Amino acid sequence: MTRSAACVLLLALLAGLIAAQDGGDAQPDKTTIHLKSGEDLEGNLKKVDEDGVTLDIGDGMVLLIRWPYTRGDKHIDLRKRATNFQNLASVLKLADFCHEFAMDTEEAFALAAALKLAPTRKDLRERLNALPQPQGLEVPPEPGTDTQPEPEPEPKPEPGEEPKEPKPLPPPTRGTFKVYIEMVNEDAAAVTWLTEQFEQMRYKVGSKSDHEVVLKVDMTLTCTRNPKFMGAELYAIFDGSLTYTLTKKGESKSFATDTVKNKEIRRDTKAEALAACRKDLLQDSFQAIHRELEKQR
Repeated sequence: MTRSAACVLLLALLAGLIAAQDGGDAQPDKTTIHLKSGEDLEGNLKKVDEDGVTLDIGDGMVLLIRWPYTRGDKHIDLRKRATNFQNLASVLKLADFCHEFAMDTEEAFALAAALKLAPTRKDLRERLNALPQPQGLEVPPEPGTDTQPEPEPEPKPEPGEEPKEPKPLPPPTRGTFKVYIEMVNEDAAAVTWLTEQFEQMRYKVGSKSDHEVVLKVDMTLTCTRNPKFMGAELYAIFDGSLTYTLTKKGESKSFATDTVKNKEIRRDTKAEALAACRKDLLQDSFQAIHRELEKQR
């Protein structure tokens, strides 16, 4: 076990380690928990609740892994299992969990579920309205908004008075942008991932000649360690950096730019570490990219 995994083990022991095994005839639920440190813990799932995951890692050791130590974006299904969707406080804890791990879509569904229990909570409605609205989201109406008041009749013009011109309708709400993805360093996997994310958010992906916004991505993935023994890889560690720039078509000055960095992403093979480092960088940057685009609508 590596030093970082040992630290997580010690923290969990202090938080509530129970050295016992439950009896029963139920079949063990084999589970892998991905940690923020980059390590993975495997064992039989004993319990899932709002505090975390209880895992039997063998040798009589039953370990409580609290949610803040995990890669929450990889365990959203487990976290939902710990939620009582008939209890407002439990649903709001799920929404806060999704917010902590920048899962806007899951947070929106959790807040919609909370509004079904508390439809008068304006703070929840405002929080939901600030998020992207994913396809299939059902938001309960605000109480008292089901019936529309009858429109007031327009006053008739006085005899001899010319009728007034009707007021123009307000302009329609701006739709999503057509985004062109420009990679400084060619990376087909990154382009595919970004394209899928934009399409999920109902954005169109344009071409070099047909677009409204340019997303320029400069991503560098560097292997820092890849030891081998008798020709077999022992493990691989990657560092990564991603700088994005958003610019409207025809403009020279960008309206948003930032840099995201990841260090010491470790996996069993070089290919796995490369893919994990790339995905982490893209996930960490896409939420900010999407927020900046939404501000321009």
